[in-house]
Amino acid sequence: MRISRPSRKESQAQTRERLLSAARAEFARRGIAAASIDRISETAGFSRGAFYSNYAGKHDLLLELLAQHQTREIEAWQALLDAEGPLEEVLPALRDRFDAFARNADEVLFSAELQIEALRNPEFAARYREFSAEIGWRTYKLAEAFIARAGGSRISVATLGKALQSFSPQLINEARLGLGEPDTTPGERLVAIIVELLGTRPQP
Repeated sequence: MRISRPSRKESQAQTRERLLSAARAEFARRGIAAASIDRISETAGFSRGAFYSNYAGKHDLLLELLAQHQTREIEAWQALLDAEGPLEEVLPALRDRFDAFARNADEVLFSAELQIEALRNPEFAARYREFSAEIGWRTYKLAEAFIARAGGSRISVATLGKALQSFSPQLINEARLGLGEPDTTPGERLVAIIVELLGTRPQP
């Protein structure tokens, strides 16, 4: 029996996925500054050269990890909003989804560290701008879905999109630091902000 071998493109995708998986564990265990490219490569089963044939450095790899994670979350919200029915019916699911997202503090910390790195490193800043533009566009489309689901809004799509992008990490950070409202989850606070910005009042 002839065994089919993966194509070069498939092989590269598998390599990147293994590097991403190893990096996720390394970053979570040690943080960005202490993370080692050698350890990431070794854990994934590759050489240092294989790492650099796929990524310019650990910040670029982390950027891809964050892009995957944030894109997945936005798409999950988009799917909930695309379903039929009034907005108030989907708000509890959105709240719970955001609370689950908020429990992964590593992603928020990594995002903040990457932003600082982009401010310090002009070469990396170009990659970071691409990432931010993609997430910004997806958040804009999410804002469009919110307004369509609500049947209108007193603020623009651009303003709501920027609010979603800005408030999300802030609410997570406040909850982690014990600065949030007592007995109120980040998801509850975010949903309340969205409802207020839209100018809607969901039924109790």
